[in-house]
Amino acid sequence: MSFPRLYFKHPEPDRSRHRLYPVFLPFSGCPFKCIYCSQEAQTGQQQTPHEVQAQKIHQDICTLFKKKPEPFCLGFFGGTFTALPAATQKLFLKTALELRRAGAVSHIRCSTRPDCIDQGRIRLLRDYGVDMVELGIQSFDSRVLSLSKRGYGGEEALDASMRIKQNSLELGIQLMPGLPGSDSASFARDLQATAEMQPAVVRLYPCLVLEDTLLARQWSRGEYRPWPLNTTLALVSNALLRMWLAGIPVIRTGLAPEGSLLPRIKAGPWHPALGAICRGRALGAYVTAMASRLGAGGPLQVLVPQRYISDFWGHGKENEKLYQRSKIFRKNVDTWDHELFMLAGCAPQLP
Repeated sequence: MSFPRLYFKHPEPDRSRHRLYPVFLPFSGCPFKCIYCSQEAQTGQQQTPHEVQAQKIHQDICTLFKKKPEPFCLGFFGGTFTALPAATQKLFLKTALELRRAGAVSHIRCSTRPDCIDQGRIRLLRDYGVDMVELGIQSFDSRVLSLSKRGYGGEEALDASMRIKQNSLELGIQLMPGLPGSDSASFARDLQATAEMQPAVVRLYPCLVLEDTLLARQWSRGEYRPWPLNTTLALVSNALLRMWLAGIPVIRTGLAPEGSLLPRIKAGPWHPALGAICRGRALGAYVTAMASRLGAGGPLQVLVPQRYISDFWGHGKENEKLYQRSKIFRKNVDTWDHELFMLAGCAPQLP
């Protein structure tokens, strides 16, 4: 007797992967300090003179490229790149372009704010071969943006996103769930707006309370309550799957655990494995949805690509309980050397 079989890929969309060389410019070009901002803690780096930094970029990448001739993605993060003086932008972009012409760099990106990207700035980026602009949008909700003192509204965020795409640049969107005034409904609207914009990549940074920030002072006075960890994990896991199903890669979930960051966290949904937890939960939800197509009997056998087995079971094997409702148990799960998942259905019930 043959049983129905269901084959499917991991829901995460394929994306081009570059060897990344990140350049952090903490607070450089920023018009003011946002209520949650502690860039030195988040990046783990202090400000370096730009001329020195540009020389180091060139030297480092040339040295690394000689050891392994695989080109880099050169990214400028941490500040508001397009709000830097034009001469400073050109200093970094000229370095990037020289490295690109030498074959050591194949992709150039920078991060900025929605209110610091206009046609003139875009023209400068395109002249120097920038491929992607990541916008620190944080939210498309004007009320959330106002309470977070971002200095722009939702329409401005939408307009900036569209302007980047209209100029044939790749768009990256950074969202910050849990900002003052945000809730599950506003985050859902942010995700809908993001999905409609179809960016090349998304980053999700749940809001944390870091010391020496305005947000920390609001929190200490009881004026701000960060999202609980369990709420954040549930909403961000759902967001991850939603982006995947919209064909949008999520390239970062949560802040990197820099040594300088951890002592400065006063409150908020921090977990060192937040990204892994969310990936596991998102995949678990997708697998159970696929299993439901086989009917109440569930699968007789489950085959998982070897490279996904950790995410399949989830952080701390937490997906085991979830799978039990779908008749997926350790005894009927195995790995195989294939890119597809396979679920083999149970025998039909005889009358």
